[in-house]
Amino acid sequence: MAGGHGSAGGLRWLLTYADLITLLLAFFIIMYAGSKADLERFTKLAISLRQGFGISVLPSSGGQGILPGEGGGALPFQSLPQRSKDFLAISQALAERSRATGTHPFVAVNMRREGIAITLSASLLFPSGGVELSPESLPMLDEIARIIAPMPNPIRVEAHTDDLPTNNPLYPTNWELSAARAAGVVRYLIEKGHIQPERLVAVGRAEYAPLFPNDSREHRAQNRRADIVILYPPDDYLIDGLNLPGEGPAANANLHHGGQP
Repeated sequence: MAGGHGSAGGLRWLLTYADLITLLLAFFIIMYAGSKADLERFTKLAISLRQGFGISVLPSSGGQGILPGEGGGALPFQSLPQRSKDFLAISQALAERSRATGTHPFVAVNMRREGIAITLSASLLFPSGGVELSPESLPMLDEIARIIAPMPNPIRVEAHTDDLPTNNPLYPTNWELSAARAAGVVRYLIEKGHIQPERLVAVGRAEYAPLFPNDSREHRAQNRRADIVILYPPDDYLIDGLNLPGEGPAANANLHHGGQP
């Protein structure tokens, strides 16, 4: 009889194929979202994948694999590039800390071509026009120091302002203000976080690397920030040839809207 294998038997391979495609789709969604997700979007993605596919994208406490989902699915954590492993671990740790301290709207973690950027709003870090670290920012800085202290990577701290004048004779331009703020974060990471000084560099960017045009109070608030960038070798990309974002409006959409320089 024609079609002797039977239509049902002949199509059984589609079940395995569909499962494989579903897992691959979930994996590439993780990689795409991970390249530019802030903490809130990352967490929502993790929850959605657990509920929809039984897959968790958060590393286990031992760092040896992905936590199994309710359906038993898992993605191989150890097969990911080191930068991707670090991104997932840092995102999870800072998401937990930011919720515990109520600083979630002020923190974002993003992937750049040069490494992993932890972005903190100036509204959290500094008083208006000042350079002294606010007490509210210290628990988050302590957590960041705990994470990056054992890592071998060099660290670059960049401070950014908006385009408004400083109105502070001690810092007559935003160059001086941003440089002093970056140096303040570096000093804290050295003195309190016990990061080796030779791993750190402080960079003042003033108003010349904005996330948004400085055309509104909301945009200026998002432009005032500090980036703690964990640097990786230039050939250690998430996916070879992938055009990872640097900075942009979507990269730090989780930062608080408001406050002064």
